[in-house]
Amino acid sequence: MLVHASRSTRARSQTVERAALILTCFTSEEPHLGLPALAAKLGLNQSTAYRYVASLQRAGLLSRDDRRGGYRLGLRLIELAGIALNQIEVRKHALDEMDKLRDGVSLLVNLAVLLEGDVLHLAHSAPRALPRMYTALGRRAVAHCTALGKVLLAHRPWDEVRQLIERYGWRPYTEHSIRELGRLQTELQGIRERGYAVDKEERRRDVVCLAAPIRDYSGSVVAALSVSGRKARMTPERQRQLLPRVLEAANRISFRLGFHGNAAYL
Repeated sequence: MLVHASRSTRARSQTVERAALILTCFTSEEPHLGLPALAAKLGLNQSTAYRYVASLQRAGLLSRDDRRGGYRLGLRLIELAGIALNQIEVRKHALDEMDKLRDGVSLLVNLAVLLEGDVLHLAHSAPRALPRMYTALGRRAVAHCTALGKVLLAHRPWDEVRQLIERYGWRPYTEHSIRELGRLQTELQGIRERGYAVDKEERRRDVVCLAAPIRDYSGSVVAALSVSGRKARMTPERQRQLLPRVLEAANRISFRLGFHGNAAYL
């Protein structure tokens, strides 16, 4: 009986794990996947993969894409994502500060955290004139190619940063993206010393971004706040004007999270 129960438990655990892996196969680059592609990604035959897909479909976590064929993430996940977003403390405390900063500087404002060598966007506040598709909630970007990510990496141990690069690779976006360990280490050291990061067309051509750290009650950097705009609007002089406002907004969010120090280096 004990052996049977143990095997049954392992089988259920494997089922849950495979179902979760199916969901993680979908990305912003591959939002639609057919059954053959899913089976190949998971190393399963198609009949086995279909059983998992059918169960996820019944639960509303996957849906059949009748127009394009294959599958996409289901509406139930949007509901769950909304619940998760509303439980993230830093996001709850940041939203109104982000709107104030947006109104004061007329630039896109983003909030992000670190996830598996990437930055994950938790919120954005965009001026009315900015296209809505410019930034999407839940979108990931390579951390060392963004000001948001460099701020977050700068406050992690260097060995951890190096291991992230070794595991996930450089994945550059433009010719300006960092792709050397020595340069990255120097850049992160400078960010720790001055208290902010700049992305000069490292994520997107013709876009410059300025980011500052957000700290929790313990002083740990848990998120980053940024403003970004076209290169013509983000001149060095404009960056100097923006910096105190970005740092002030990040500090106010940090204060709400219980941090009573000062993260700004002016």
